[in-house]
Amino acid sequence: MSFIEFIDPVDMDDDGAAWPILVVTGIASIVAFFVTCRCVEQAKSVLRDRGIFGIDINKITSEGMDRFRHERKERPLNKFSDEFKKLLIPESLGIVVGGVYLATAIVLMVVIRLPLARYNAAICSIALMLLLGFVDDVLDVRWRHKIVLSMLATVPLMLSYDGSTTVLLPKPLCDYVAPNFDVGILYVVAMSLICVFCTNSINILAGVNGLEVGQSIVIGLSVLVHNLLQIQGANWRPHLISAVLCCPFIACSCGLFKYNRYPSKVFVGDSYTYFAGITLAVVAITGHFTKTLMLFFMPQLLNFAISLPQLFGVIPCPRHRVPKWNSKTDTLSPSYAKGDSGVINLTLLNVALVLLGPLKEGVLTNVLLAFQALCSVAAFGIRYGLVSLFYDAVN
Repeated sequence: MSFIEFIDPVDMDDDGAAWPILVVTGIASIVAFFVTCRCVEQAKSVLRDRGIFGIDINKITSEGMDRFRHERKERPLNKFSDEFKKLLIPESLGIVVGGVYLATAIVLMVVIRLPLARYNAAICSIALMLLLGFVDDVLDVRWRHKIVLSMLATVPLMLSYDGSTTVLLPKPLCDYVAPNFDVGILYVVAMSLICVFCTNSINILAGVNGLEVGQSIVIGLSVLVHNLLQIQGANWRPHLISAVLCCPFIACSCGLFKYNRYPSKVFVGDSYTYFAGITLAVVAITGHFTKTLMLFFMPQLLNFAISLPQLFGVIPCPRHRVPKWNSKTDTLSPSYAKGDSGVINLTLLNVALVLLGPLKEGVLTNVLLAFQALCSVAAFGIRYGLVSLFYDAVN
């Protein structure tokens, strides 16, 4: 008797197996939430003692930051003054959360009979991107290297893709070309680029406590709801695999959010933003709904479009484009590209502060997360309502 036969996993090919599999996944995800909380609590002191920590620049003046840099350069951690010790925040906790997620995904692979080639490739790409994020946290990898390495991390997922490479064109274009257009290998390349975009878009829409994890949770919940709606249809199997991958991600992220929300006790680091981006991309590619995922990424697309002049060097781009903290009012206001010039740093955060005025950090995070949720509601309206204006066949 083989190991698989011995454990007798739930077979997703059985009719009516979807909901039992979702129940098993839900139970595993609840356990993953509590394990994440426990691991983050234990790991934060270890990471700080190993020198993997940062300081919240939205809670310290520029003069205080200069004194901190000098003290960090001149003294070991155990010789820090009490003034700075209390400001130290453990960093790169994404590696812990990613580890819990991968362990949960492997357990689910044991108890549920899933398509191993597709599922293993998804886990492999997530693990590679998580590793890249942690390496970036430690070694500060250059952007051009990160893009190349990100594309390499998607190779296992691309090699296992067995879906259609045909693009269904909108009705206005069907008068000029065939409605179904097979793009071949370009379809796989496009999916790889979507993975790279998702990882980096969450990474650049950041800078206030809880925003990276919060936006990932909102998008993850939106993806899960979409999967649950599609599981009731005829083509339910890809969406079931997608839901199995998505549920533990949401649970682990909620465990991290408990510590990363304002005022933050831990920083997530690039290890989490890369892990979150690739996981969301993987669940969409596995479920065959990448266009719908882009609708859920509307705030990230907007932030990317706003940032283009700085990303391409048209406007000076400093290392940190986060809003500027006012120590007297404890509020954030727009930061500027170069000193106090008339050009703000082109991010969604700074645009929000221009429109709404100075805000406390926690309030700014809540505003942006509410905007993310509102965009998800609009995305569902487009996906299940307005899409019929552009396509004849709608699931």
